[in-house]
Amino acid sequence: MAEMYNPDKRNISELLSMTSPAIIVPDWQRNYSWTTSHVETFWNDILRFKEAKKLEAGGEYFLGSIVIVKTKDQKHLLLDGQQRIVTAAVLLSVIREFLKKYNINAATRTQQKYLADFDDASGEIVYKISLNIYDRSFFRDLILKERSADYKEPKPEIASHILIRRAYDFFSNVFMKEHENRAPEDAFKWCLDIQNNLLRGMTVIAVVSEDEDSAADVFETLNDRGIGLSTPDLLRNLIIRNAGQANQEYIVEKWRDIIQFDSDNAIKNFLRHYWISHYGDVKTQSLYREMKNFITDNKIESRELTDKLSESANTYKDITDKNMDDTEINEYIKDIQDCKGNILLPALLSICDVLNAEQQKTAILALKTLFVRHSVICELENSKLENIVYKAARELREHHSLDTFISTLRNSTPDDETVERAFATLTKDHNATRRYILVELEKALRKTEEIEVAPPKKVHVEHIYPQTPENGEKFDHHAQIVNRIGNLTILSSKINTSLKNKTFSEKKEKYANSELQLTLELLAHEEWNPESIDNRQRKLAEMAPRIWPVHLADN
Repeated sequence: MAEMYNPDKRNISELLSMTSPAIIVPDWQRNYSWTTSHVETFWNDILRFKEAKKLEAGGEYFLGSIVIVKTKDQKHLLLDGQQRIVTAAVLLSVIREFLKKYNINAATRTQQKYLADFDDASGEIVYKISLNIYDRSFFRDLILKERSADYKEPKPEIASHILIRRAYDFFSNVFMKEHENRAPEDAFKWCLDIQNNLLRGMTVIAVVSEDEDSAADVFETLNDRGIGLSTPDLLRNLIIRNAGQANQEYIVEKWRDIIQFDSDNAIKNFLRHYWISHYGDVKTQSLYREMKNFITDNKIESRELTDKLSESANTYKDITDKNMDDTEINEYIKDIQDCKGNILLPALLSICDVLNAEQQKTAILALKTLFVRHSVICELENSKLENIVYKAARELREHHSLDTFISTLRNSTPDDETVERAFATLTKDHNATRRYILVELEKALRKTEEIEVAPPKKVHVEHIYPQTPENGEKFDHHAQIVNRIGNLTILSSKINTSLKNKTFSEKKEKYANSELQLTLELLAHEEWNPESIDNRQRKLAEMAPRIWPVHLADN
């Protein structure tokens, strides 16, 4: 393998003004990933550099190194540095639009020299930078294209599109403020000054190699050197490298399903939960290396693995979006989400991959019950529950047995006595979790499954003894009492807003207008004090084992 890597200092102008070859981000490279905080830091660096007038004194601002592989067909593959170069192009597109307000010719020169130009020889528009297949069209249409009178902005479809759009909006807002606060001539001069500092003051060390075959190896090595490439990026690179030429286009396209989540972190969560569901626990920081070793040792075929990941990604997204075919299952999943039950996702993935619709309901209900009893009510250590759930998920894939799955859960579910004792002193400050508990108590008091409590915007969690008493008189041990389940109820938002921090006697008059049994039962109390809270919670605790019963497999 050739070892020719030639370092070369270049500024942003030199990188983006090349007409041929253009800068190309390979399809197996990561998507755009800079958040607004990264973009803001980038902008502040440029601004400080400009305001210090360092460019006028011959100074430079070093942005770091980038790695480029020059291919046999004269293309420049950008292996590292995408985020900085792409963000610079986003800023230039905003500068182009800003210049149009003052000098259309200046805007045209920015467009043609640094973003896109017409090639007379080919008769085509040449874009100065081309992103991977997932970001390419969106970036081209939002950033690189000239905006004519009939221009229509593209709609973001995946997380990286949203980030590109946010970067564009960030710069647009900055420039709009300058436009509003400066005289036209001053604003025009300021804009040209920003562009000049960006293009000629911001420099990188471009490490260029002509060893095209080593491109993917360099990409993975960068991660080992601390560049911080993500697990999805590395895994996609590995799978494409292992695939034959005939399968690479298919695999790249299939990965659209795998990267459809809202953020890079969500993609990593899916990959980890997929792996746990199939093979057992693995920590996020070692996920790629474990997946790579397994794929290599077992000679896993790239197309087959991609198909499985794609199918599971769609299922996983249906789960997390509560988009299953069965509305009852969606309700169970919502309950799990309200109670922060993300550790159940590997098991939910196994359930939905292996069982039929009716079996899924039984399994998910049992899984929810285990989590509520173990983690929500008894507040036992989640690491122990992980071992149980991950084992059950793997067993289900291996044996396809609902009975075995239910038995594994049942053997680890806290018994009724333990649940009642824990519930009697339970305190919750996470609003979605305590609202879930209160709604389930309301359903039990009504003794019917037909009751439907309105969503959180219409029905709030009410602190009977207020978080901030209006009269300023707090119970002893206020912090330990105020969020106890016995001190909480649910109440119409209109009534709840009017009560705020009033005394119990004042609140009772409004409680009488409620249709919720959990709230109406408070009318029987003459006063409200720590003893009242404790007594009410003990009575509610007696209901807990019946509300969340231990399940048995029925087939």
